[in-house]
Amino acid sequence: MIPIAPIFIKSKETLQKLSLLLDEERLAYGGSDSEVIISLSEQKQTLLDEMNQLNEKRVNVLIKFDVLDRKKPTEQDFKDWLNLQDSSMDEVRLLMQECEALLKKCKTQNNTNAQVLNTLQKRNKYLFELLQGHSSKNKVYTSRGSTRPISSKQTLGRA
Repeated sequence: MIPIAPIFIKSKETLQKLSLLLDEERLAYGGSDSEVIISLSEQKQTLLDEMNQLNEKRVNVLIKFDVLDRKKPTEQDFKDWLNLQDSSMDEVRLLMQECEALLKKCKTQNNTNAQVLNTLQKRNKYLFELLQGHSSKNKVYTSRGSTRPISSKQTLGRA
């Protein structure tokens, strides 16, 4: 029997941690605490590195047992092979399905966080321009054809 169940178990645990971390990250964006956001980002990168290592380990084990082609290993080849196995591989099938569901959830959470971050960046840029007296609506063309904002003489800093 191929020893890949422990790899899937560890992958599942890592994806669960990542999901919780992504929830924390979304909440941290609401708090606007940059130190917490940076810390969470570093933790997220560590978990992603761990997932990459687990995936490499899984592929190497499958290549070693001649399940996957050494030159061009694909996920579909593994799934096709797994579907041909008897009931002794049911645990691996279940773990793989759970990992795929968790991965899909993490991707959705990460995309949501990216949208929240993008909105916050736009808001902060607008507020910064407002403080400087610039407006994205008030721009003029330079002699080279690019645009630059018109500075207001009544900026908040000069008031």
